[in-house]
Amino acid sequence: MKGFSFQGLKAAVWAQRFDAPSATPEFSEPLASTPGINGDLEEWLQSNLATQTPADRARLAPFPPAELMHNTSGLMSEQDFARHGIDLVRALAKASPRPPAQFGDLLDFGVGVGRLARLFHGYDHRYVGVDIDRRHVNWIGSSLRHVEAYHTQPAAPLPLADQSFDTVVSISVFSHLCEADQLIHLADLSRLTRPGGYLFLSVHGQRALTRALTETKIVDMLSIPTWDIERARRVFEYGSGYSFVVQAGHLTTDEHPYGITFISERYIRSVWSRWFEVVDVASGAIHDFQDIVVLKATHAASR
Repeated sequence: MKGFSFQGLKAAVWAQRFDAPSATPEFSEPLASTPGINGDLEEWLQSNLATQTPADRARLAPFPPAELMHNTSGLMSEQDFARHGIDLVRALAKASPRPPAQFGDLLDFGVGVGRLARLFHGYDHRYVGVDIDRRHVNWIGSSLRHVEAYHTQPAAPLPLADQSFDTVVSISVFSHLCEADQLIHLADLSRLTRPGGYLFLSVHGQRALTRALTETKIVDMLSIPTWDIERARRVFEYGSGYSFVVQAGHLTTDEHPYGITFISERYIRSVWSRWFEVVDVASGAIHDFQDIVVLKATHAASR
């Protein structure tokens, strides 16, 4: 999730066609040599909070402009943006059987303006980020030299080669999709992931639903009626386990609605296992709110 704000998270739906990646930018001042994500992880993450001097900033990947930062996260300060990125990396590191520096060729499915991606500065493998907002992709392509940035359109397979990636990370995408679009993306991510590869997909699961049922600030953040939250509870207990509430935002279309989605662990283990081995559902792994679903590509599942 994006720091208890869903304004910019709505830029994370997905993908039928894409434009070619943005041209390699011309940097007037190259980043200072740093091991980045390849060095000591905690030392690297902490260094991203030191932004006071030019020397500090030279060690780091650039920060996006405040407008784009707010659009994707609801945050306005570089410190807060860095902290949230750090939280994501720590959550992924805890959920993963291998450290982030060893994720291999990586697909960031919902790259935004790099809240996660900029923490992978210095990454030794391929890092591909896709997003439906051209502003985000343009900034990523001109500013984060380690990221291949692609602009996409909602809800069909990505035109990337089969089995291109060892790892897929998707933060606050599946937490906003209708069920039909979700199934399209799961099938496509199965196609794109190499056998034995891992996927880390965040969802609103039981922990998010429990907080929505009991905390006013969560209800306000989600911006959906309380009866829809209660309906999600009943769907978890008695129904399919997949509850979607459409929102009339700028990303919603007749073909591809966008909103707030709650997905139960029961649904994940029943449905997502058509494509993947469900390794774990890490409850509340991101900010004690969104779960991280850990999947493994076996390519023995049905398509």
